Amino acid sequence: MATLAQYMAFYTLIDTGNFTETGLKLNLTQSSISHTISNLESELGLSLIIRNRNNIVLTSEGKVVYEHISKILQQQQQLETSVANLKNLIGGTLSVGILPSVSLVLLPKVLAYFEQHHPDLQIRLMEGDYDQIEGWLYNGVVDIGFLVQPNSKNLIFDAVFDDELVCIMAKEHPLAQEDKLSLEQLQHERWIMPRRTIDRDVSKLLAKHKIHPNVVYELSVDQVILTMVNENLGISIVPNSLLLHAPSNLVRKKFYDGYVRQVGIAHKHSIHLSPGALKFVEISKYFASLLQI
Repeated sequence: MATLAQYMAFYTLIDTGNFTETGLKLNLTQSSISHTISNLESELGLSLIIRNRNNIVLTSEGKVVYEHISKILQQQQQLETSVANLKNLIGGTLSVGILPSVSLVLLPKVLAYFEQHHPDLQIRLMEGDYDQIEGWLYNGVVDIGFLVQPNSKNLIFDAVFDDELVCIMAKEHPLAQEDKLSLEQLQHERWIMPRRTIDRDVSKLLAKHKIHPNVVYELSVDQVILTMVNENLGISIVPNSLLLHAPSNLVRKKFYDGYVRQVGIAHKHSIHLSPGALKFVEISKYFASLLQI
């Protein structure tokens, strides 16, 4: 009878692509992993992998077995989480969808807290954009996810912190001397924009005020946007939280009207959050309250 240990070894081997890294992950020797895979093939009476010099290739039978084993291990994680919930313990596995900006600002402190105080809770992170995280929540890929307040009624949204949108520019830019700005002043500027799927708040704000920006660059990496603006290649609008680690000479300007987005943690309406998920929301709010945004 095949065992969970054999399933885990096989799954990890396909995930890593080599025996050495699999051994390191599972704290086993390379020969032990090889022996475990051979035993699994013997138990099943199937050849699961082709051992090439540079990589591991699944056979057609191996692909089918891998899909089933993936589901078994996922159900095992769910069982561990459910058992922890029944005992009202913070343990098992918690899958979290995260936005890049939140990863930079809030997540390190939250994860450090859980490693120190709740080491039995395994937190699995999946970084994505707004649409991806909403899709993961609907399909049960993640338990909770950071989002800017969604429109969907199928998601429960728990606000964590308010994040003001500000205009950034190089210190040489003519508008750098202004106290505050209006969106109309930016109509004819060169814009460096975040991709809409990464951060659609700016696009929505400009569309609402009928501003049609002259977009010279559209990027998906926040730090690249900050660097390019700092080189006076254009202006941008970004969440204020993103500037905690910005170049020191980058100029930020608030708007007269004040535009604020609300960042929070969402989950599917039909599920009950585990003790670990509830604690994650609580601790995220706590550390957000300490941010100097």
